[in-house]
Amino acid sequence: MGIDPSDTQTDYINVRIQYNSSVQTVVDHYVVEKAIAVTLKNVDRFEALLAAVLEAGANHVYHVEFMTTDLRKYRDEARALAAKAAIEKANDLASAAGLRVVGKPLSVSTYSYGGGSSYGRYYSGNFNAAQNVFQSRERGAADGTIALGKISVTAAVTMSFRIE
Repeated sequence: MGIDPSDTQTDYINVRIQYNSSVQTVVDHYVVEKAIAVTLKNVDRFEALLAAVLEAGANHVYHVEFMTTDLRKYRDEARALAAKAAIEKANDLASAAGLRVVGKPLSVSTYSYGGGSSYGRYYSGNFNAAQNVFQSRERGAADGTIALGKISVTAAVTMSFRIE
C-alpha cells in the first residue's frame, strides 16, 4: 500500500497455551494474537487499506482512530484562547462586583484534552494524545464506510488574581 515502514508498529503480542480438553497437561495448540498499529497519513486510502488487511487474513480490527497531525498547534491555540478568556472573565467579574483586577495573574494552571477518540493505541494507554481544534474534510458526508466528522479539542485555564 506504499505505507512508510516507520508508520507501522507492532503494538501488542499475546501467546497463550491451549491444553487438550481430555488431558489437561497435554498442550493441544498455541493461540497467538498480534496487533499492528498503522498510521495512514492519507485518510482517502482507508477503505483500500481496510480491504487489503481483511483480504490478507486479519480477523479483528480494533480501535480505528482518526486524529489531526496538527494537534500541537491547535492545543496551543486553544490554551491561548482559554487564557485570554480567563483574563476577560476575571475583569468582568471584578467589575460586576465593583472591584478591579490589579496586575498580572498570581497563579496559572491548565489542562487540555480531546483531539482523537477515547481509545488511543491498542493496550498502550496513549489516551487522548491529541490537541485542540476542529478538523473536518471538505466533503460533508462519508464517501465510504467512514464518516470523519470533527475533532474537538478543549483547553481549560485556572488563574488567580489580586483584586481591589
